[in-house]
Amino acid sequence: MTYSKFKVCRRISENVWQAKKLTPKQNNLIRKLKKNINRKQSDFSIKLQNLRKFSIFYGNLPINRMKDNLTYTYLDKQKSLLMNLETRLDVILVRIHFCSTLYTARQLITHGKICVNFNKVDIPGFSVRNGDVISVMRSDLNFVKFLIKQHQDKSRNWAGFGERAYHFEVNYKTLNAILLFEPSEIHFPYKIELNLLF
Repeated sequence: MTYSKFKVCRRISENVWQAKKLTPKQNNLIRKLKKNINRKQSDFSIKLQNLRKFSIFYGNLPINRMKDNLTYTYLDKQKSLLMNLETRLDVILVRIHFCSTLYTARQLITHGKICVNFNKVDIPGFSVRNGDVISVMRSDLNFVKFLIKQHQDKSRNWAGFGERAYHFEVNYKTLNAILLFEPSEIHFPYKIELNLLF
């Protein structure tokens, strides 16, 4: 694993890159860090560690922006935050496997290659509603198909970012997707205490 990715793992003392394996030396370092953390840890440091893990899962989305996404329309604050993050356009592109990472999804969106309801959108945080059609610009169909194929060839675990999305209707030939309903729960690849986020 590269040093920059391992630096993130060291910071939260857990391997957050599920597709990447740690070397034996890196594994030993992570184990030592976990032992030190288990000895003494304040409530603040536990909460901060959970926020970091949560932020990494959503592509290093700044914690302040995550708090801004918190609305009180739902009775449950956790559900409110998760649903707002899960309906972001960049997250949806990764969920439907048009992109392998949030960074490539944000790149596609800011370069104007993605449409919502056949209107070009260049804001990665654009909130998609139930029934909205997400599509790729006709001029960029081959490029995005190439990205999908490249990701499929590289990774054994094609699900990559979370599990396969069941709340979408996706056509990989025309690269169109429809958000049918909001997901009822999100599966994280590592342990996150959602109660400590608020």
